[in-house]
Amino acid sequence: MVMPDLSEWVVVFDLDDMLYHEDDYNKSGVIAVADELVRLYGQDIKEQLLDVRESKGDVWGSACESLSLPVAVKDSLLWLYRLHRPEIELEQHVKHVVREVASLARQVVILTDGRSITQRMKLASLGLMDFPVYISEEHSSAKPEELRFRLIMTDYPAGKYVYIADNPAKDFVAPNRLGWKTIGVRDSGRNVHSQSVNGLADEYLPDVWVSELEGAVEHLC
Repeated sequence: MVMPDLSEWVVVFDLDDMLYHEDDYNKSGVIAVADELVRLYGQDIKEQLLDVRESKGDVWGSACESLSLPVAVKDSLLWLYRLHRPEIELEQHVKHVVREVASLARQVVILTDGRSITQRMKLASLGLMDFPVYISEEHSSAKPEELRFRLIMTDYPAGKYVYIADNPAKDFVAPNRLGWKTIGVRDSGRNVHSQSVNGLADEYLPDVWVSELEGAVEHLC
């Protein structure tokens, strides 16, 4: 892939289902909680919980039932899940693109919704902690609000900005309104959230859809 001149660009990436598969995080969390349940309750129900996960059932409710725990314990299991150290990694082609872009762009930034500790633990596992990150919980502002996009423009003045993301329901409307370029990366079949654009106004749609991350870079010129 021939990289374009990115010297004027601040390139902003979404995180979940953009740089890695969120489904991998979900599976990692279920396994981590199941391992903790063996230590705490002496029962191994890992395969059961993974089966419930695959069928999109109530994983934590199933755990409580199997361990004869009150349903209120689901909240504790959910926090174990949210605070586990995830076993996730960047695919090689994604790692290559991100590092190549970082070497050429004015700045690479990550803008993601979620809880501060949860998202930062993901970034640590993915080897992305060296990039500035704007997490919704840390700014009391979630997409599609404009606040964090405006902060990036203040913190990293540049001639051009792009947001590369996947969810048309919330990802693109704010940067579109601010005059950014927006690029949507199509679901390869594993995304957690739908990419349906039914009923969405044009301002919610990206400037362009691409089938893979490498294709997004080719639209920066």
